[in-house]
Amino acid sequence: MTAEEGTADEVGPDEQATWRRTFASRWALVSLLALLYWTASHSLRPFVVVRLDALGASTQEVGLVAAAYAFFSLFLAIPGGRLIDRLGSTRVLYWSLVAMAGLGVAYAFAESILQLFLLQMVNGVVELGVWLAVQTLVTGAGTGQSLAKQLSLFSFTWGLGIAVGPTLGGLVYDGLGFRALALTYAGLGLAMLLATWFAPAMTAGLRSRGGRLGRDAWQTAMQPAIRSVLLSSFAVMYVISIRSTFYPLMLQDRGIAIPLIGVLLSLMGIASLAVRAALPVLVKRFGPGSVMLAGTLVGVVGISVTPWLLHPVLLVAGAVVTGAGYGSNPPVAMQLLGEQSAQSNRGLVMGLRATSSRLAQVLQPLAFGSLAAAAGTAAAFPISGAALTAMALWMRRDLVALRSGAPPDDRRPPA
Repeated sequence: MTAEEGTADEVGPDEQATWRRTFASRWALVSLLALLYWTASHSLRPFVVVRLDALGASTQEVGLVAAAYAFFSLFLAIPGGRLIDRLGSTRVLYWSLVAMAGLGVAYAFAESILQLFLLQMVNGVVELGVWLAVQTLVTGAGTGQSLAKQLSLFSFTWGLGIAVGPTLGGLVYDGLGFRALALTYAGLGLAMLLATWFAPAMTAGLRSRGGRLGRDAWQTAMQPAIRSVLLSSFAVMYVISIRSTFYPLMLQDRGIAIPLIGVLLSLMGIASLAVRAALPVLVKRFGPGSVMLAGTLVGVVGISVTPWLLHPVLLVAGAVVTGAGYGSNPPVAMQLLGEQSAQSNRGLVMGLRATSSRLAQVLQPLAFGSLAAAAGTAAAFPISGAALTAMALWMRRDLVALRSGAPPDDRRPPA
């Protein structure tokens, strides 16, 4: 069954897009894929580092192996998206999941630092293929409120998997060891393969050979709707990267106790999940573009003012605001990509979004670290916030232009 057939058969008009229909639809299996994917990924990856330490790796070797996972995905996200357009997300997903399960078995028998280094390089590419295919697949789940509710469920299970994964990994590693954890990862990959069999399918959308990838990617990225999503994704991932790096460091320098820092980070995660339950109502009232813009600004402001939040209650409020801001991005960004991109180009736009996020992860430590060295860690927060706010203003211009335009239509006759 194609994505269009699944949408027509299972997703009713917007007024019928109830939560009961959302959970009963076969599209909910795509949300299950997101849950299993992030649970698997975040159960294994943190403990690869622990395994390296057990093998006697130096700090430099640990950093090199950790970086190997993300390095190639920065360059392969866009070509990977185009491959999905040519082959179909379901076909790419099947083969990527087979590779993911095989890698889990390989991790179980890896006995050297070099072997883990090579596995990390390959796994970064394989998991990129899985995630791009899953994201592309879920954008076929209808339009309007039907799509908004499926994306809200999708993003919730996405966040839940990130939260559950490390706990599962810690329990398995502590109780049974790294080999059992790696085999658990392989088992979750096989469970995803089974769920994919019953989920709606999406075949290739790009029927012709298409133009040059670089030109197509640039032209697609410059469309106002797509560009606004890319800017928002960059800004939000920059905020998330600050949260994982200089945010706890700044709080520790101020004398905040480590347990409280952990609580603040957890509160951000909880807020990022909680806000997603309200997104369908907000999107229906204000539109996905306005919600995406507001969420981006809220997240940027929340992290930027942290150095001036001197009371623990204010720090808690700032953490909640920041988490709610960046947590609102994934579902509305994907809804915009789904509604404002042609199906034949859907994989490419998901690759562009992945590249934007990876770029923020690479640039944030470099840019923020340089600002902190020059002006101090506390000053680096608002300076970064000002730059991200400028991106948000550019987003606003694009979204204003979007209101007067129309989404692409794959049904138009070929030229």
